[in-house]
Amino acid sequence: MTSKVRAWAMEQFGAADLGDVRRKRRLLEMAEGAARRPAGKVSAVFTRSKEREGAYDFLESPHAPTAAFAESMFMATAFRARGEGAIYVPIDLTSLSLTDLEEEKFGPIGSPNRPVRGLMVANAFAVAMDGVPLGLIDQQYWMRDETETLAKNQRTERNRRRPFEDKQGSRFTSAAENTVRRLQEAGAVPWVIIDREADNRDIIFRLMELKCAFTVRASWDRKIGDADSTITIRDQLASEPILCTTEVTLPRNGKRPARTVMLDVRATRAAIRFDRYNQASLELFAVLVREKGRRGDKREPLDWLLYTNVPILDADAALKIVAAYRARWRIEEFHRTWKSGACNVETAQLRSFDAVAKWATILSAVATRIERLKYLARNEPLAPATIELEPIEIEALLVERQARVGRDVKLPKKLKIGVATAWIAEMGGWMGEKTSGPPGSVTIARGLQVLAIYTRALVDVRTGKAPPTPPG
Repeated sequence: MTSKVRAWAMEQFGAADLGDVRRKRRLLEMAEGAARRPAGKVSAVFTRSKEREGAYDFLESPHAPTAAFAESMFMATAFRARGEGAIYVPIDLTSLSLTDLEEEKFGPIGSPNRPVRGLMVANAFAVAMDGVPLGLIDQQYWMRDETETLAKNQRTERNRRRPFEDKQGSRFTSAAENTVRRLQEAGAVPWVIIDREADNRDIIFRLMELKCAFTVRASWDRKIGDADSTITIRDQLASEPILCTTEVTLPRNGKRPARTVMLDVRATRAAIRFDRYNQASLELFAVLVREKGRRGDKREPLDWLLYTNVPILDADAALKIVAAYRARWRIEEFHRTWKSGACNVETAQLRSFDAVAKWATILSAVATRIERLKYLARNEPLAPATIELEPIEIEALLVERQARVGRDVKLPKKLKIGVATAWIAEMGGWMGEKTSGPPGSVTIARGLQVLAIYTRALVDVRTGKAPPTPPG
């Protein structure tokens, strides 16, 4: 019987060229172990001393480069994208805050007023048009240089003079270039989505050169038309009729509960000016998405100004732009699962940049698996549990459930993914009450850790490795 988790590890990292079959075997074992017991600390995933020592040696080895198995992970995502047509790819920059007491291992990631040490990361996350997470299609790690203390106006002038390739924003374009190349080779059509950090002349002009579909959220109310015009893009959109109204459910964000809102959508085409000298303008479509007024609600209404190169000729086309931008939420959910939720990558206590990057890459694949399980449970709950869980895991889950509810309660013979995920989450502390919402990545990950213990015990019983049952 082939383990689904082992098959998943092979799918993600089986194409890694590490120059030695033993290194690849170690990589697959580490990926499988992390998938069964998601955790940020290597010692929490590998509890047996021999496994733990082998994991540390592998992560510190110069003969197992991060790029080799990261490329395998990207190839696996591109393969899943085949036949999907258009693929949403939200790109985002984030940072990993890591322990660095001597301030020698990692670079600064906080503001000048709040110094924090760690690594910077650019992630490109592929999502099918039906919302199913496909996985990372590009990932880049780097350390910021140590910078001298400057006044704000001095930093602004220094940054203005720096070439674009030396700026952090260039990570958006390099991730987009790699994404477009990999997905086009797989026969898919990439649709790049970036938040307000990409409202930048150099970034948007580079995206146009890639000849891919893109949607960027605007950060500035830019002027449009010729150099003498004082009309802004918001002025122009305000004069346009409402193209359509749509209902959108906003996900929970921190303490803010999920809510459903009604949105008015307007659109126009304009020559948008991207610098203060009015020399760089670009013909783009702009979409204004605004929440309809709410009486007695003090929260700021939702307001998105989106730039896109996708033609908007009618209401259906405008709604596609809104749907594309909403796919950006997938990468935010992935980051929560990877960084501080299920995988807790920021708790890693490793000694070098390369070791952290390798371990974080493995955990990013695990975080995608958890996000996929969560999504399927919420949106395709009647699919069979076997699409993500192996038979021995399902059997172990049924054993744990029977012990929990009692033998008088009959359990389903063919388990669905929605029910299975809810049971796993309950093992991880999810209360299952209506007010608690659907299971999240943290409780799912904790449940997977418990399920791994039950699964191992069941395997040991089957193979005769379990200790004898005490008498009485």
